[in-house]
Amino acid sequence: MKHSTWEKWFQWAIAAGIAGILGMIHIFIPDFYSTVLRLTLDGNIDGLTTYVSSFGYGAVAISVFMIVLTNMTGLPSIPFLTVNGVIFGLGPGILISWFGEVIGIEIGFVIMRTFLRNKAQKLIERNHLLGKLDTYSTVKNMMISRAVPYSPNVVFTALAAMSRISFRKHTMATLIGKVPAVVVEVWLGHDLLKWSKHGTRFLIWVGIVVTMYCCYHQYRKHKK
Repeated sequence: MKHSTWEKWFQWAIAAGIAGILGMIHIFIPDFYSTVLRLTLDGNIDGLTTYVSSFGYGAVAISVFMIVLTNMTGLPSIPFLTVNGVIFGLGPGILISWFGEVIGIEIGFVIMRTFLRNKAQKLIERNHLLGKLDTYSTVKNMMISRAVPYSPNVVFTALAAMSRISFRKHTMATLIGKVPAVVVEVWLGHDLLKWSKHGTRFLIWVGIVVTMYCCYHQYRKHKK
């Protein structure tokens, strides 16, 4: 009973914390959500870069927050990873993006496992992955899934939430697995936005991504 009560308090604390942060941002930056949504839906990467940069030193917190939020909700985080390499430089941009991805995925994992198990199951069923729960209960398989660039984070988070994998093991798989994925996504975005200078390197990165997808496809085929 005590354990159940503690879990409920923990769940409500997470929900209250998220609601509090969302509310504070709306109070202090009233047009923040509408501006980010408009720029993202328009595919205006240059505009998004300028807007995030306008917060000065606060741009780091804004970027991390948006990556966390998108990974929690299942919205695409790619626009923010794309601009981070340009705003902060490749090294810091990769580190900031990796931190945001890991935090967002882990919070999403906790929420799905505790609050939204039915939603997670429906998402898995919609992607015809219900029979893969045992496969994604291991650190190795979850880590490989997280390592694939541009993979749907929310789907693998739902799989993890419904599987037997522990929070500690899932965190380990995410910490390690997201490193190559984030490196490719940030670097690819950086070179795309600076095509005139890094066009050749961009094409090399595209080749690397295609190779990674082929390897992952063969791995899944072999596992079957």
